[in-house]
Parts: sequence; C-alpha cells; structure tokens
Amino acid sequence: MSKICPKYGKAIYADCLECDDKLCTKTYKYKKIIIGIDQSYQRTGISIAADGKLKKVSSIDLSIYESNSQKRSVLHNLLCCIIEKNISKAKEVVCVIERIRLRSKGFLNIDYIKSIGALNSVIVDVFNKYGISTYSVDTRCWKAQVIGTSKPSKTPNKFGVPNEKWPTVKWAIKMGFEDDLLIEIKGKKKKDTFVRNNKKYMYNTDAADSAAIALFGFLGEKSKLQLEK
Repeated sequence: MSKICPKYGKAIYADCLECDDKLCTKTYKYKKIIIGIDQSYQRTGISIAADGKLKKVSSIDLSIYESNSQKRSVLHNLLCCIIEKNISKAKEVVCVIERIRLRSKGFLNIDYIKSIGALNSVIVDVFNKYGISTYSVDTRCWKAQVIGTSKPSKTPNKFGVPNEKWPTVKWAIKMGFEDDLLIEIKGKKKKDTFVRNNKKYMYNTDAADSAAIALFGFLGEKSKLQLEK
C-alpha cells in the first residue's frame, strides 16, 4: 500500500522505512503561517500571521543604506533569518506581497516599476529557496477585504497620518499593535508626526500595511492572489 508523503508525493512502506525526515508524523505549532510584506526602498513592512491571527508587526528601515543594491541585500538577509525562525513552526508557510502598481495617479512610472520589480525578485527568490510560494495582492483589494474600505479617510487625523493611510493605521491600532507602529523621531522632522509625553512620534504605515496584507491570506478571496514566479 502507498500513502501521500508531504515531501515526495506518493510513497510506499519501504520508502517510509528509509525516510529520515518523518514529516508525516511531525507536529506543528500552527497549521499555516503567512508572512505579509509591504515592500519599498524606504521602509519595508514585514508582519506574520498564524492561523488567522496576527503574531508580529514590524518593519525594516532601508533608507539608512546608500544604494538600492545594498538595500536588497540587507532585505534578503533579514528574510532568510525570518524564514529560518518560522518555517518549522507551521505545516505550511506562504508569503504575500503587495502587487506592483503600474499606474499612480494616472501616470505610468517606468523607473518605479523597474526598481520595485527588482525588489520583488529578491523577495520571491529568497522564499523560493526555502520552497515557499509567494503571492501578490492588489492594494485596493486587501484594503477593501481586510480593513473594510479602500478609500482614504474623509477628515484629517490629529496624528499627521496621510488620509489614504489612516484607515489601515487605525485598524492596526484597534488590533492591539499600536506600540509596534510607533516610531520615535529625534530630528527636526515635523510632517506626519505628533507629540506624546513630550516625545515626538510618527506612525509606521508600512508596518500597518504589511499586517493587513498578512491577514489577507486568511480573510481575503484566494482568487485575488496571484502567484509570483
């Protein structure tokens, strides 16, 4: 008799005797982990959701590095660490990124498409190295299905968050991740900042976006996910 092996497909009893991995009998902490990424060369948001619940909301500041090549290298190394830390925790691990916007405000930005395409390739390649599939989702789609709206806020907020970003930030705060969104500002920057307890902060919109993208893998329509190769 044969059975389905999670690593090799159909296997017979003799194959099982010679197998050292024993993946079929391994127990996992979670059934599925989704790593959501809101990618950019300034700051890339990276969040982790497991079995439908957010577990970690974070980002990496890439603006401190000079070249885009260096930024891609740093992101590559960080993703390797994240994958190696989480891949054994779930039976299935998936990555979801934000799909490239071909047009912004009606304009086709070729330079942006090329640069973000290179960044996407790094993400797809590093996950593929670990046997993990990467999918993309349209911005308006994940906002509508996770946040509840893809439209910007109609009124300004007291925290200086841009109207188009505020619904997602507000959602992430309600989810209990405000501390993970706070970035303390030391310099003279005033735009998009607010003061709390005599300290200046801004909300991390990239981390908030990545949190919603991670949850889309559980809450959104699977048909809206596009496999990236």
